[in-house]
Amino acid sequence: MNDRANDRNATTPPSELTDGLDRYDWLGRLAARLPEDALVMATYIGAVSFEWAHHTGEHPRSAHLGQMGDVIGLAVGLALALPHRKVMCLDGDGSVLMELGQLVALGQHCPANLVVFVVDNGCYESIGWGPGGRRLSATASSTDLAAMAAAAGVPHTANVTTFDELDAEMELAFTRNVCSFVNVRTLPGHARVAPRQTDGFEDKYRFVRYVEQVEGTQILHLARQDRQLMKGQNPNH
Repeated sequence: MNDRANDRNATTPPSELTDGLDRYDWLGRLAARLPEDALVMATYIGAVSFEWAHHTGEHPRSAHLGQMGDVIGLAVGLALALPHRKVMCLDGDGSVLMELGQLVALGQHCPANLVVFVVDNGCYESIGWGPGGRRLSATASSTDLAAMAAAAGVPHTANVTTFDELDAEMELAFTRNVCSFVNVRTLPGHARVAPRQTDGFEDKYRFVRYVEQVEGTQILHLARQDRQLMKGQNPNH
């Protein structure tokens, strides 16, 4: 753990928060390093989703989840269901803070095939603007998400503030099987790409159909009422 949080002040204007990586740049580096057969649970909220989708060409291996506070939990479930496949979770600091119980679940289950990367820019940039600008999150002052994940039992946690550190963590994440939580300090800034043109429903079905294809299984079935209607029907009519 580092002590970068100790020299922050919760009232410091976001424009003065200068220790971190450019989001667009480090997400692009992560997208290029992602294993071809990995699955991704990503936040749908704002700039993170827009830039990740841009870097990955809207690849169906990424599920974009529109609710804050559930991304890590759903990634844990996916990793447990498919232990043979690498699962990456991409979330934001505000989303993690909304439901810290996810860190408890992550530490309790510790799926070895799961790695979590958090875009931690210390503010609610997509949804938290007020009269004074961006509203700061708790990570802008004293809260260290990586330390909290470690305390919850996650075996490998790290705070990243440089590209060298990021490269080292990506190498570890994608070459070994250890449940990991990597908190990437990120500079605030507007998305450098246009907003996405899909919604959660389209993302859901696209992702599930992709998983069905690569896993050779069926996940989505006809609704119960539709199966009832089909009973006794001649398939030739």
